[in-house]
Amino acid sequence: MNRVAGVVRMHGRDKWTWLYLPWAICLVNFAATLILGVFIGEPDRFNTGGVFSIFVYVFISGMITLKQTFPFALGMGIRRADYFLGTSAMSVFVSAITAALLILLSAAEARWTDGWGIRLHYFHLPFFHEGPEWQQTVTFFLLLQSLFFAGFIIASIHRRFGRAGMYVFFSLLFLIFAFTPLLLSYYDRWDDIGRWVQANIRSLNDLAPWMVPLIGLCGLGSYAMLRRSTV
Repeated sequence: MNRVAGVVRMHGRDKWTWLYLPWAICLVNFAATLILGVFIGEPDRFNTGGVFSIFVYVFISGMITLKQTFPFALGMGIRRADYFLGTSAMSVFVSAITAALLILLSAAEARWTDGWGIRLHYFHLPFFHEGPEWQQTVTFFLLLQSLFFAGFIIASIHRRFGRAGMYVFFSLLFLIFAFTPLLLSYYDRWDDIGRWVQANIRSLNDLAPWMVPLIGLCGLGSYAMLRRSTV
C-alpha cells in the first residue's frame, strides 16, 4: 500500500500535466469563444464543442503517462502492480475532480448566467447534460475513465509489443471499422440499429452502463501487458 501511495505522490508532483494543462487549454478556448460571442452579438443561443478538448486531452494523457513515468517508477524499485494501481488511483482522483467541475460550470452556464450573458452553450450541451446533476457527474466520470484507459491500453500495447504490436492493433481496428458497415449493409441491419438507438439512447447517461465493461477490459488488458512488458 505504501508503494501504491508512492506512485500517487509521484504523479501528484506533476500537477501541471494532470490538472492544470487540460483546464488551461479548455478555459483559453472558452475565453476566446466568449469574446467572439460578445463581438458577434448573436441573439439566439449557440453551441460550441470547445469543451471536448478536455476529453481529447484525457485520452492523450492516458497514452503519454505510461511513457513518461513507467521506466522511472520501475527504476525506483516500484512493482508493476503497484504502478498500475497507483496510476489508476490517480486517474480516478483527477476524473472525479474534472467531472465535478464540468457539472458545476454547466450549472453556472445554464441556470445562473443564461449562457454567460450571451446564450453561449460551451459547458452545457444537448445530449450530454440530461437528468439530475449527480447522474451527469457519474456519467462524466465514467466517460473520462473510459478515455484515459483507452489511451493507457494503447500505450501498454506499444510497451509490450513495440511497433509491430501497434501495426497489428491499428490494422485490426481498421478492418473492424471498414468491414462492420459493409456487413451491416449486406445483412440490411441499419434500420434495426437506428430504431434501437432511437428507442434506447436519448442522452449520454444511457451510454454509461456500456462504459463500465470498457473500463474494466482496458484496465485488465493494460495490467496484463505491463506485467510482461520491457522497461
